[in-house]
Formats: sequence, structure tokens, C-alpha cells
Amino acid sequence: MHHRNTIGGSARLRKALGTAAAVLGAASLASCTVFSTEVKNPNAVTEDAIATASAAAGSLVTGLYGAVNAAGNQLTGTSGAASDELTWVGSREYWNLLDVGDLGDPLNEYTDGQYPFVSQARWMANYVIPKLEGYDKTNSLRNRADLAQAYFLAATIYTLIGENYEDFIISSDRVNNGDPVGENNMRVMFDSAIVYTGKGITVATALNNQPLRARLLGMQARAKWSKAVWATLRTPRGFPANPLINDAGANADAAAALAAFGNNGARYRFDVIAQNAGGWFSTGSEMNSRLEIRAGNRYIVPNAAGTRPVDGAPGIAMRDPITGTTDPVTLKNIDECCRLSSTVNVGWTASSAKEMLLILAEAALASGNTATFQQRINEIRAVDGLPEWTPASPVSARDILVHSRQVNLFLQARRLTDHYRFQIRADRWVSTRGNKPCFFPISYNERQQNPKAPQPAQDRPAACQ
Repeated sequence: MHHRNTIGGSARLRKALGTAAAVLGAASLASCTVFSTEVKNPNAVTEDAIATASAAAGSLVTGLYGAVNAAGNQLTGTSGAASDELTWVGSREYWNLLDVGDLGDPLNEYTDGQYPFVSQARWMANYVIPKLEGYDKTNSLRNRADLAQAYFLAATIYTLIGENYEDFIISSDRVNNGDPVGENNMRVMFDSAIVYTGKGITVATALNNQPLRARLLGMQARAKWSKAVWATLRTPRGFPANPLINDAGANADAAAALAAFGNNGARYRFDVIAQNAGGWFSTGSEMNSRLEIRAGNRYIVPNAAGTRPVDGAPGIAMRDPITGTTDPVTLKNIDECCRLSSTVNVGWTASSAKEMLLILAEAALASGNTATFQQRINEIRAVDGLPEWTPASPVSARDILVHSRQVNLFLQARRLTDHYRFQIRADRWVSTRGNKPCFFPISYNERQQNPKAPQPAQDRPAACQ
């Protein structure tokens, strides 16, 4: 069942603190008669109390984690359906419309429904961080790792917004409506993410906390890399003649993140559980319970009903381009996300050592450094026991890069930009789809309630028409 949440990016955002505040403490119920109406809420905690109680820090960060988790969970589903990663097999027509490439419809049930949760996560980040920074300045923060984690979570949601949306509304005001950032200004999402990761890296380094440093450096590399991709696709709007990214800042951060990860198979993954799977929908539930979507035909062999992959390796359609055998990365991915045994609580990866290797491999290819490209690609392949790629292999350097990104970043809301920059059409896009890079719009729900949002409320962004 879907649950509507009306907390948005403007005047509707009132109650994002509920979970975090409720755990701070409780007062005893006042004595009362059977007819008394003066019953005190034992869970009522004022914002003033949160502002001065550093014990709230852990709860605030936990609440922020849940908000970012719900937003990312939904974005991996809608982005996956709009790419070739997921495909529609159920009864909800709006999954089908995403599947055939209609990303820009503000009325789409799923992108409209997810927008308030993405907006809530962004708002929550900008609410929580000043609180923790205040505790830190007064030396009352009990665990400074909470502050570094809050910076990471803020950077994650800003990066996801920059990667997936045409435009967005950023406002801290819970009474007055906020203005859109503007389609041409969405690069500022990545700029904000980079500010947060920079602050977080400083804290994590001071704490000598390598896992925190790894995830923060990884997200910083991702934000810088995605900002460079954003520029190639949107300024001007179109498909770049040379899609390969070689960004010095992203490269330096990727190398530092690799050292901090310490293992080429390491990753930072958001764990979806029943308590934090809330949103307009849960991607795992839509796949493995409701049977509305499943992994796409380029990845799996469906069962007779067409609703799930065939069990085991026979259910994998993806082949490794060098060996020609079942791709082991895809097999692991599908086992993890897209089978009945995967359950409805499917996590998602925000940062990984493999992604850092992919950034470095692409940069080497862009600069004509075949030796370094070969080294980095083979470091990725070695994680899964695959034979090395060489320039004499039957697949080109560019094609092995595209394949490596396709399987190693599966269901991480990354595939859509690769469709655009490498001009690889998703298998179910209609013939009229894909003449311009197009991303998700500010939702119909937000537009109806916020007159500063794009109008008419039902119109698609220009790039999506």
C-alpha cells in the first residue's frame, strides 16, 4: 500500500523532526479526572529543547539517515525504471510510462510521490547540521562522528538531487513558499555537497576514522564527477561528442577514497529495514512483493510469468564481454535486489571502491593512458575473479568501461546519465524518446501548492517535451 506524505520543499514542511524528537525523553502524565481535557503529551519536546540538548545529536542523525535512506530507495527505483535496469510487469501504468522513457511528467504517481520525501531529506539535512555544529562549538557534542556522518548524509541527498532532477526547490522556511533553483543553476547541488564532504573529511581525519573518511571522500569524488557530467549534458543541452570525464578534483578524491576504503570490494550501503523503508513506495516491495517491476531484460531471463528472474545462474542474461559466460557481478546484484529471496527490504549503495576505480579508469582512457586504464579496469575485474582485459581483447576499452559501469553501479541511480552520454538507448524507450537528456521534474503536488514552482502544474520541462 502506498502512503501519501505531504511534507514538501516549501510551506508544507512542518513535521520532519518527529522521530528524532520523540526519543529524547518523556514527562509523566499530569493527574486528571475522567472528564479532564488537560492531558500532557509525554513525548512532546520543543525545538528549544533540541537546540540545547546535545544528547539529541544521535537521534537527529538517525532521523536524517532514515530520511535520506527513504529518498535514495525511491530514486533507485524510478531512475532504474527510466533506464534499462528495471522494467514494468505489473498493473500500475506510471511504471510503464517511466519504462518507455517519459521522465518529465509531473503527474507521474511515483516521481510525484517521491518528491516530498526527497525534499524532506534535503530539509532535514539543513536542519540537523546547524544543531550539531552548535553542539560542537560548545564542546558538548558527545560523539563528533555524528557530525561527520551528518555531513555525509547531507552531501548524499544534495548529490542525488543534482544527478536526478531538472530543477528543485530549496527552502528552509516552513511557512513561506520557496523559489526553484532553476534548471541552469542545478550545479549548485554538487557545490553544496562538496562543501559538506569537505567539512566532514576534516572531522573524520581529526578522529582518525578511516571508514568515515572513505565514505566522505567517495561521495566527494562522486559529487565532483557528477558535476562534470552535468556540464557535458546540460550546458548546452545535448549529447557530448566526447563523453569521457577527466576531472582532476574527482580523480584526486577517488584515489584518496581508495586508500581509505582499503579494499577494492568495499562499499557504503544504506540498509533498508521495515522501520526506515517508508516513502510513497519501496523499490524492494514494488519488485519482490507487488510484482510491479523487475530487473530489465538486458540483465535477467524472466520466469514463465514474466515477473521475476529464473532461479540461479540460468536467470542471468548479462554476459561478461571477455569470457562470454554468465556475468558474476550481475548474478550477485540480482541475488541481492531482485528475487523473492531478496525480500522487500533492498538496500542501495551510495559510495564504493569500485566506483572510485571506474572514475580513475575513465580519466585514464580520456587522457589516452591505456596502461593505467588497463590497471584500473582489471582491479575492478579481480574483485569478482574475472580474467584481465588487455588491448588485444575482443572488446574495446570504451566498451569494457561502459560494461563495467553498467554492472558495478547497478541500481545506484547512475545508469540514466550513461544512456545519455554514451547514447545507448534503454531497451523499452519509445522511438521519440531520447533526443535530449531529460531528468525528473518538480512534482505536480509541489506545483499545485507552491505558486513559485513551474506553472502550469502539469507541464513537462522543456527538455522533456
